[in-house]
Amino acid sequence: MKEKKPISGATWTANISQAVDLINSSNSFLFSGDIDPDSVGSMLSLSLYLGQLDKRVFLVIPEPLGDNLDFFDKIIKYNLINILRTPEEIEAVKDEIETVIFCDTANTKLVPFYSCILECLLSKKTNVIEIDHHFGADSEELTEFGTKLFRNANANTEIIGDILDLLYGENPERPNPFSQRNIILALITGMLGDTVGGKVIHYKEDYDRWMERLSGQLKNITRWRDSANKTRKEDCKISKFGDPNQILNHLNKLTEDQENCLNLLNSRIESKGSMGFLNLLPSTYEEVHGTCQAFDSDWFVDIMGLLLNLVPEKSGQAGLVIFEGTNAEGHDCVYIKIRRSVNFSGVDLRTAEDKIKELFGEHYMGGGGHAGAVSFRVHRIEEKELLAKLDSIFDFYNSAIQTN
Repeated sequence: MKEKKPISGATWTANISQAVDLINSSNSFLFSGDIDPDSVGSMLSLSLYLGQLDKRVFLVIPEPLGDNLDFFDKIIKYNLINILRTPEEIEAVKDEIETVIFCDTANTKLVPFYSCILECLLSKKTNVIEIDHHFGADSEELTEFGTKLFRNANANTEIIGDILDLLYGENPERPNPFSQRNIILALITGMLGDTVGGKVIHYKEDYDRWMERLSGQLKNITRWRDSANKTRKEDCKISKFGDPNQILNHLNKLTEDQENCLNLLNSRIESKGSMGFLNLLPSTYEEVHGTCQAFDSDWFVDIMGLLLNLVPEKSGQAGLVIFEGTNAEGHDCVYIKIRRSVNFSGVDLRTAEDKIKELFGEHYMGGGGHAGAVSFRVHRIEEKELLAKLDSIFDFYNSAIQTN
């Protein structure tokens, strides 16, 4: 596969026009992507609009989204969007799909059930649109054909916004996607998810333009029921969002038990030179299981998201978190997730990929991300050996940080 490169100018204009034509001419779609707020926000916002155009949509979402994205689940159920959770469910609808749309996914290793999608759809040269903003490391095109919408952006939902603008602009008799509250919620959630709540912004002009537009629309179209309405109960200001801050607060909310677990793990963050480090391997769980539920449980998902941001802030430069999991194809692995702190931009974290490949050799499974946030996967090995290899990674980053 080819490495992804940002597209601009006349090529971008031609590609996005081709994508819009393909969307207009197709009647059924399968959406897939690496599952996080930006990818799901991208899939959901575009699929909601396609549903309004009487087109069929299927979203590949293998697992529940978790409590902090429960409003996405409610939107999906209310709008009767088809969710596919297994390869068997994908195979069952393969003959109904005209176009596959991949969102916010660096490479095939991160696409849920990619081998099934390849066999059932891509091998038949089904129409494909790839939408992404990941470049460098092992970021690669997911297919050798199809329409590519690769652009530098703060979040994938910014590119979805461009597509929605064109879909409506060419057909103004259709419903206006930016007057649809759930579409606005999905777009904003993606932007907040990929910018650490608006703290890490790579393209400020784009972020400010989109956030001003979307937040203004959300405020204008959110209607509140008061206690005078006797037929339906009063709207809750916490669970019904009228501005981005309310969405962000919901994304970051924790129960008391989760707060206790977060505080305990926060106290275990180690200093490795200029980097923070948190070990979430089974040895750590054995020591904290009285306070924390399993690290691979739905209960822990929201804590993990906060920890990934807390660890780099502890050092002020960058941080690394390791934990066991499974990749998109269901294979056991260890995740090595590395992020910069909000106010540090001195090192492109992707530069360690060659070092990690060298250290792990045949145990390396892949990885990639942004300059400020990367994720690598390796096969599970004995913990002592893994930690020894990580020391070399810390040495690599500490040297890079000190020279910047």
